[in-house]
Amino acid sequence: MNYSHYNTVDFVKDDFFCRWVQNPDKHTNTFWQDFMQNHPEKRTVILEAKSLVKTLGTMQTTPIDEDASLEKIWSGVELEIQLSEKPSYWYRFKWQLAASVLLLIGLGYWINHYQREDRNYEIPQLANYNKEIEFIENQNTSNQPLSITVSDGSEIVLQKNTRIKYPKIFEKNKREVYLVGEAFFKVKRNPQKPFIIYTKKLITQVLGTSFTIKANPDIEEERVIVKTGKVSVLAQKQASDRNHTNPNTIIVTPNQEVVYELSKAKLVKKIVELPQILADSSDNQTFIYRNASLASVFSDLEKAYGIKIVYDSKLYEDCTINGNLSDETMFDKLNSISKITGISYQVIDAQIIISGKGCNY
Repeated sequence: MNYSHYNTVDFVKDDFFCRWVQNPDKHTNTFWQDFMQNHPEKRTVILEAKSLVKTLGTMQTTPIDEDASLEKIWSGVELEIQLSEKPSYWYRFKWQLAASVLLLIGLGYWINHYQREDRNYEIPQLANYNKEIEFIENQNTSNQPLSITVSDGSEIVLQKNTRIKYPKIFEKNKREVYLVGEAFFKVKRNPQKPFIIYTKKLITQVLGTSFTIKANPDIEEERVIVKTGKVSVLAQKQASDRNHTNPNTIIVTPNQEVVYELSKAKLVKKIVELPQILADSSDNQTFIYRNASLASVFSDLEKAYGIKIVYDSKLYEDCTINGNLSDETMFDKLNSISKITGISYQVIDAQIIISGKGCNY
Protein backbone atom coordinates (compact mmCIF):
# COMPACT_ATOMS: atom_id res chain seq x y z
CA MET A 1 0.00 0.00 0.00
CA ASN A 2 1.41 3.39 -1.03
CA TYR A 3 0.49 5.62 1.89
CA SER A 4 2.70 8.49 0.75
CA HIS A 5 -0.17 9.91 -1.34
CA TYR A 6 -2.85 9.52 1.33
CA ASN A 7 -4.77 12.48 2.73
CA THR A 8 -6.62 12.63 6.05
CA VAL A 9 -9.78 10.92 4.83
CA ASP A 10 -7.79 8.18 3.10
CA PHE A 11 -6.06 7.32 6.38
CA VAL A 12 -9.34 7.33 8.32
CA LYS A 13 -10.85 4.87 5.82
CA ASP A 14 -7.82 2.55 5.90
CA ASP A 15 -8.29 -0.65 7.98
CA PHE A 16 -4.62 -1.05 8.86
CA PHE A 17 -4.31 2.57 10.02
CA CYS A 18 -7.50 2.32 12.12
CA ARG A 19 -6.26 -0.92 13.71
CA TRP A 20 -3.08 0.88 14.76
CA VAL A 21 -5.07 3.72 16.35
CA GLN A 22 -7.70 1.56 18.07
CA ASN A 23 -5.81 -1.67 18.85
CA PRO A 24 -2.06 -1.05 18.42
CA ASP A 25 0.37 -3.95 18.50
CA LYS A 26 4.09 -4.43 17.87
CA HIS A 27 3.67 -4.79 14.12
CA THR A 28 1.43 -1.75 13.58
CA ASN A 29 3.48 0.45 15.93
CA THR A 30 6.71 -0.40 14.13
CA PHE A 31 5.18 0.18 10.69
CA TRP A 32 3.63 3.59 11.42
CA GLN A 33 6.58 4.88 13.44
CA ASP A 34 8.88 3.98 10.56
CA PHE A 35 6.47 5.54 8.08
CA MET A 36 6.36 8.88 9.95
CA GLN A 37 10.13 8.87 10.27
CA ASN A 38 10.52 8.28 6.53
CA HIS A 39 7.70 10.66 5.55
CA PRO A 40 7.90 13.64 7.93
CA GLU A 41 5.72 15.67 5.58
CA LYS A 42 2.81 13.33 6.46
CA ARG A 43 3.13 13.71 10.23
CA THR A 44 0.45 16.37 10.65
CA VAL A 45 -1.98 14.54 8.36
CA ILE A 46 -1.44 11.32 10.34
CA LEU A 47 -1.95 13.05 13.69
CA GLU A 48 -5.13 14.64 12.40
CA ALA A 49 -6.44 11.32 11.07
CA LYS A 50 -5.46 9.55 14.30
CA SER A 51 -7.54 11.93 16.39
CA LEU A 52 -10.50 11.69 14.03
CA VAL A 53 -10.46 7.87 14.14
CA LYS A 54 -10.49 7.95 17.95
CA THR A 55 -13.41 10.39 17.96
CA LEU A 56 -15.42 8.56 15.32
CA GLY A 57 -14.94 5.35 17.28
CA THR A 58 -16.98 6.81 20.14
CA MET A 59 -19.50 8.43 17.80
CA GLN A 60 -20.43 5.06 16.31
CA THR A 61 -21.83 3.78 19.59
CA THR A 62 -23.45 6.94 20.95
CA PRO A 63 -26.17 9.27 19.61
CA ILE A 64 -24.68 12.13 17.61
CA ASP A 65 -25.17 15.75 18.57
CA GLU A 66 -23.86 18.02 15.81
CA ASP A 67 -22.46 20.85 17.96
CA ALA A 68 -21.04 18.52 20.59
CA SER A 69 -19.48 16.24 17.96
CA LEU A 70 -17.87 19.16 16.13
CA GLU A 71 -16.47 20.54 19.37
CA LYS A 72 -15.20 17.10 20.41
CA ILE A 73 -13.42 16.51 17.11
CA TRP A 74 -11.78 19.95 17.14
CA SER A 75 -10.65 19.44 20.72
CA GLY A 76 -9.17 16.05 19.90
CA VAL A 77 -7.34 17.29 16.82
CA GLU A 78 -5.98 20.36 18.57
CA LEU A 79 -4.76 18.32 21.55
CA GLU A 80 -3.06 15.77 19.29
CA ILE A 81 -1.25 18.52 17.40
CA GLN A 82 -0.29 20.46 20.53
CA LEU A 83 1.24 17.35 22.05
CA SER A 84 3.24 16.54 18.95
CA GLU A 85 3.97 19.70 16.95
CA LYS A 86 4.84 23.36 17.35
CA PRO A 87 1.86 25.78 17.44
CA SER A 88 2.92 27.41 14.17
CA TYR A 89 2.62 24.06 12.43
CA TRP A 90 -0.96 23.69 13.67
CA TYR A 91 -2.08 27.07 12.37
CA ARG A 92 -0.51 26.45 8.99
CA PHE A 93 -2.89 23.55 8.46
CA LYS A 94 -5.93 24.94 10.25
CA TRP A 95 -8.09 25.51 7.16
CA GLN A 96 -7.12 22.17 5.70
CA LEU A 97 -8.15 20.55 8.97
CA ALA A 98 -11.41 22.47 8.96
CA ALA A 99 -12.42 20.98 5.62
CA SER A 100 -11.42 17.49 6.74
CA VAL A 101 -13.31 17.80 10.04
CA LEU A 102 -16.50 18.82 8.28
CA LEU A 103 -16.15 15.90 5.89
CA LEU A 104 -15.51 13.48 8.75
CA ILE A 105 -18.54 14.80 10.64
CA GLY A 106 -20.57 13.70 7.64
CA LEU A 107 -18.77 10.37 7.66
CA GLY A 108 -19.62 9.98 11.34
CA TYR A 109 -23.32 10.54 10.62
CA TRP A 110 -23.14 7.99 7.82
CA ILE A 111 -21.48 5.37 10.03
CA ASN A 112 -23.96 5.92 12.84
CA HIS A 113 -26.91 5.68 10.47
CA TYR A 114 -25.39 2.74 8.60
CA GLN A 115 -25.10 0.61 11.73
CA ARG A 116 -28.85 0.92 12.28
CA GLU A 117 -29.73 -0.09 8.73
CA ASP A 118 -30.15 -3.62 7.42
CA ARG A 119 -26.82 -4.26 5.70
CA ASN A 120 -28.57 -6.18 2.95
CA TYR A 121 -27.59 -6.20 -0.67
CA GLU A 122 -27.98 -8.57 -3.56
CA ILE A 123 -25.19 -11.12 -3.91
CA PRO A 124 -25.23 -12.09 -7.63
CA GLN A 125 -25.98 -15.78 -7.06
CA LEU A 126 -28.92 -15.04 -4.75
CA ALA A 127 -31.04 -14.29 -7.80
CA ASN A 128 -30.20 -17.65 -9.41
CA TYR A 129 -30.71 -20.27 -6.72
CA ASN A 130 -33.25 -23.06 -6.93
CA LYS A 131 -36.54 -21.66 -5.65
CA GLU A 132 -37.54 -25.06 -4.29
CA ILE A 133 -34.67 -25.11 -1.78
CA GLU A 134 -35.57 -24.07 1.76
CA PHE A 135 -33.08 -21.49 3.02
CA ILE A 136 -32.08 -20.40 6.50
CA GLU A 137 -30.78 -16.91 7.13
CA ASN A 138 -28.78 -15.87 10.20
CA GLN A 139 -27.62 -12.40 11.18
CA ASN A 140 -25.44 -11.53 14.14
CA THR A 141 -26.92 -8.42 15.73
CA SER A 142 -24.99 -8.81 18.99
CA ASN A 143 -21.55 -7.54 20.00
CA GLN A 144 -20.24 -11.09 20.41
CA PRO A 145 -19.32 -13.66 17.72
CA LEU A 146 -22.21 -15.95 16.81
CA SER A 147 -21.45 -19.63 16.12
CA ILE A 148 -23.74 -21.70 13.91
CA THR A 149 -23.55 -25.26 12.58
CA VAL A 150 -24.92 -26.09 9.12
CA SER A 151 -26.43 -29.40 8.00
CA ASP A 152 -23.13 -31.09 7.07
CA GLY A 153 -21.59 -30.32 10.47
CA SER A 154 -19.42 -27.43 9.27
CA GLU A 155 -19.04 -24.59 11.79
CA ILE A 156 -19.35 -20.90 10.92
CA VAL A 157 -18.60 -18.06 13.34
CA LEU A 158 -20.25 -14.76 12.38
CA GLN A 159 -18.82 -11.44 13.49
CA LYS A 160 -21.01 -8.48 14.42
CA ASN A 161 -23.45 -7.32 11.70
CA THR A 162 -22.62 -10.33 9.50
CA ARG A 163 -25.41 -12.04 7.56
CA ILE A 164 -25.33 -15.52 6.03
CA LYS A 165 -27.84 -17.47 3.95
CA TYR A 166 -27.63 -21.22 3.32
CA PRO A 167 -29.89 -24.21 2.48
CA LYS A 168 -31.51 -26.00 5.38
CA ILE A 169 -30.27 -29.20 3.70
CA PHE A 170 -27.41 -28.95 1.20
CA GLU A 171 -27.86 -30.26 -2.32
CA LYS A 172 -26.40 -33.68 -3.24
CA ASN A 173 -23.36 -32.43 -5.16
CA LYS A 174 -22.49 -29.09 -3.56
CA ARG A 175 -22.69 -26.96 -0.44
CA GLU A 176 -23.33 -23.27 -1.17
CA VAL A 177 -23.67 -20.36 1.24
CA TYR A 178 -24.02 -16.60 0.72
CA LEU A 179 -22.16 -14.19 2.98
CA VAL A 180 -22.29 -10.49 3.79
CA GLY A 181 -19.73 -9.43 6.41
CA GLU A 182 -16.95 -11.33 8.19
CA ALA A 183 -16.99 -14.98 9.21
CA PHE A 184 -14.65 -17.81 10.19
CA PHE A 185 -15.36 -21.18 8.54
CA LYS A 186 -14.36 -24.64 9.74
CA VAL A 187 -15.55 -26.86 6.90
CA LYS A 188 -16.10 -30.62 7.13
CA ARG A 189 -14.06 -32.37 4.46
CA ASN A 190 -16.06 -33.93 1.60
CA PRO A 191 -14.23 -34.20 -1.77
CA GLN A 192 -17.46 -35.19 -3.55
CA LYS A 193 -19.30 -32.13 -2.28
CA PRO A 194 -17.32 -28.86 -2.51
CA PHE A 195 -18.18 -26.07 -0.09
CA ILE A 196 -18.64 -22.75 -1.91
CA ILE A 197 -19.02 -19.30 -0.34
CA TYR A 198 -20.35 -16.43 -2.43
CA THR A 199 -19.73 -12.80 -1.47
CA LYS A 200 -20.31 -9.67 -3.50
CA LYS A 201 -16.85 -9.76 -5.12
CA LEU A 202 -15.51 -13.29 -4.53
CA ILE A 203 -16.27 -16.99 -4.97
CA THR A 204 -14.38 -19.18 -2.49
CA GLN A 205 -14.33 -22.97 -2.82
CA VAL A 206 -12.95 -25.55 -0.37
CA LEU A 207 -13.17 -29.28 0.35
CA GLY A 208 -12.36 -29.17 4.05
CA THR A 209 -10.36 -26.50 5.84
CA SER A 210 -10.53 -23.48 8.15
CA PHE A 211 -10.31 -19.88 7.01
CA THR A 212 -11.73 -16.39 7.43
CA ILE A 213 -13.60 -14.33 4.85
CA LYS A 214 -13.83 -10.55 5.25
CA ALA A 215 -16.50 -9.16 2.95
CA ASN A 216 -17.88 -6.15 4.78
CA PRO A 217 -20.11 -4.05 2.52
CA ASP A 218 -18.62 -0.77 3.78
CA ILE A 219 -15.04 -1.76 2.79
CA GLU A 220 -13.92 -1.83 -0.83
CA GLU A 221 -11.52 -4.75 -0.37
CA GLU A 222 -12.55 -8.34 0.27
CA ARG A 223 -10.11 -10.95 1.54
CA VAL A 224 -9.81 -14.65 2.34
CA ILE A 225 -7.31 -15.66 5.06
CA VAL A 226 -6.42 -19.35 5.30
CA LYS A 227 -5.66 -21.02 8.63
CA THR A 228 -5.54 -24.69 7.57
CA GLY A 229 -5.97 -26.61 4.33
CA LYS A 230 -6.27 -25.15 0.85
CA VAL A 231 -8.76 -22.69 -0.64
CA SER A 232 -9.42 -21.58 -4.21
CA VAL A 233 -10.64 -18.02 -4.78
CA LEU A 234 -12.08 -16.43 -7.90
CA ALA A 235 -13.29 -12.88 -8.47
CA GLN A 236 -16.99 -12.66 -9.31
CA LYS A 237 -16.18 -10.56 -12.38
CA GLN A 238 -13.98 -13.35 -13.74
CA ALA A 239 -16.48 -16.14 -13.15
CA SER A 240 -18.63 -17.61 -15.91
CA ASP A 241 -21.41 -20.14 -15.40
CA ARG A 242 -20.01 -21.00 -11.97
CA ASN A 243 -16.96 -22.57 -13.57
CA HIS A 244 -14.61 -23.03 -10.60
CA THR A 245 -11.78 -24.42 -12.74
CA ASN A 246 -11.37 -20.94 -14.20
CA PRO A 247 -7.68 -20.18 -15.00
CA ASN A 248 -8.00 -16.95 -13.01
CA THR A 249 -8.56 -18.94 -9.80
CA ILE A 250 -5.94 -18.38 -7.10
CA ILE A 251 -4.97 -21.15 -4.66
CA VAL A 252 -4.38 -19.99 -1.08
CA THR A 253 -2.66 -22.05 1.62
CA PRO A 254 -1.99 -21.53 5.37
CA ASN A 255 -0.42 -18.19 6.37
CA GLN A 256 -1.50 -16.75 3.03
CA GLU A 257 -4.36 -14.49 2.13
CA VAL A 258 -5.87 -13.29 -1.11
CA VAL A 259 -7.21 -9.74 -1.40
CA TYR A 260 -9.54 -8.39 -4.05
CA GLU A 261 -8.31 -4.86 -4.68
CA LEU A 262 -11.17 -2.88 -6.17
CA SER A 263 -8.91 -0.11 -7.48
CA LYS A 264 -7.03 -2.69 -9.59
CA ALA A 265 -10.03 -5.00 -10.09
CA LYS A 266 -7.88 -8.05 -9.43
CA LEU A 267 -6.91 -10.63 -6.82
CA VAL A 268 -3.56 -10.28 -5.07
CA LYS A 269 -2.00 -13.10 -3.01
CA LYS A 270 -0.01 -12.12 0.07
CA ILE A 271 1.55 -13.48 3.24
CA VAL A 272 -0.54 -12.67 6.31
CA GLU A 273 0.75 -9.94 8.63
CA LEU A 274 1.65 -12.36 11.44
CA PRO A 275 2.28 -15.93 10.17
CA GLN A 276 1.69 -18.69 12.72
CA ILE A 277 3.59 -21.96 13.08
CA LEU A 278 1.53 -24.72 11.48
CA ALA A 279 -0.03 -27.32 13.76
CA ASP A 280 1.44 -30.22 11.78
CA SER A 281 5.01 -28.88 11.76
CA SER A 282 7.68 -30.65 13.82
CA ASP A 283 7.14 -30.46 17.58
CA ASN A 284 10.89 -30.76 18.04
CA GLN A 285 11.67 -27.58 16.14
CA THR A 286 13.30 -25.11 18.55
CA PHE A 287 14.91 -22.58 16.16
CA ILE A 288 18.07 -22.68 18.27
CA TYR A 289 21.12 -22.88 16.00
CA ARG A 290 24.81 -23.60 16.42
CA ASN A 291 26.88 -23.37 13.25
CA ALA A 292 23.74 -24.23 11.27
CA SER A 293 23.78 -23.85 7.50
CA LEU A 294 21.57 -21.16 6.03
CA ALA A 295 19.91 -23.81 3.85
CA SER A 296 18.82 -25.79 6.93
CA VAL A 297 17.44 -22.66 8.60
CA PHE A 298 15.40 -21.77 5.50
CA SER A 299 14.16 -25.36 5.37
CA ASP A 300 13.01 -25.11 9.00
CA LEU A 301 11.13 -21.88 8.25
CA GLU A 302 9.42 -23.36 5.21
CA LYS A 303 8.25 -26.41 7.17
CA ALA A 304 7.15 -24.39 10.18
CA TYR A 305 5.17 -21.70 8.34
CA GLY A 306 4.35 -23.37 5.01
CA ILE A 307 5.77 -20.43 3.05
CA LYS A 308 8.13 -20.92 0.12
CA ILE A 309 11.62 -19.37 0.44
CA VAL A 310 13.43 -18.86 -2.86
CA TYR A 311 17.21 -18.42 -2.82
CA ASP A 312 20.45 -19.34 -4.61
CA SER A 313 21.74 -22.34 -2.66
CA LYS A 314 25.15 -22.12 -4.30
CA LEU A 315 25.64 -18.49 -3.29
CA TYR A 316 24.89 -19.13 0.38
CA GLU A 317 26.26 -22.65 0.80
CA ASP A 318 29.03 -21.54 3.19
CA CYS A 319 26.80 -19.35 5.37
CA THR A 320 26.21 -20.51 8.93
CA ILE A 321 24.16 -19.15 11.82
CA ASN A 322 24.45 -19.17 15.61
CA GLY A 323 21.59 -17.94 17.71
CA ASN A 324 18.20 -18.48 19.33
CA LEU A 325 15.24 -17.46 17.14
CA SER A 326 12.58 -19.44 19.01
CA ASP A 327 10.73 -16.49 20.56
CA GLU A 328 10.58 -14.40 17.40
CA THR A 329 7.85 -14.06 14.79
CA MET A 330 8.57 -15.30 11.29
CA PHE A 331 9.46 -11.86 9.97
CA ASP A 332 11.55 -11.12 13.06
CA LYS A 333 13.43 -14.37 12.41
CA LEU A 334 14.12 -13.24 8.85
CA ASN A 335 15.27 -9.82 10.08
CA SER A 336 17.65 -11.47 12.54
CA ILE A 337 19.04 -13.71 9.80
CA SER A 338 19.51 -10.65 7.60
CA LYS A 339 21.56 -8.89 10.29
CA ILE A 340 23.71 -11.97 10.91
CA THR A 341 24.42 -12.84 7.27
CA GLY A 342 23.94 -9.59 5.36
CA ILE A 343 21.22 -11.01 3.11
CA SER A 344 18.07 -9.15 2.05
CA TYR A 345 14.59 -10.45 1.41
CA GLN A 346 11.38 -9.40 -0.31
CA VAL A 347 7.85 -10.79 -0.22
CA ILE A 348 6.56 -11.36 -3.75
CA ASP A 349 3.40 -13.29 -4.61
CA ALA A 350 3.25 -14.79 -1.10
CA GLN A 351 6.83 -16.09 -1.38
CA ILE A 352 10.00 -14.89 0.32
CA ILE A 353 12.71 -14.03 -2.17
CA ILE A 354 16.28 -13.94 -0.77
CA SER A 355 18.87 -11.67 -2.37
CA GLY A 356 22.32 -10.28 -1.55
CA LYS A 357 25.97 -10.92 -2.30
CA GLY A 358 26.47 -13.55 0.36
CA CYS A 359 27.39 -13.64 4.03
CA ASN A 360 28.72 -10.59 5.80
CA TYR A 361 30.79 -11.88 8.74
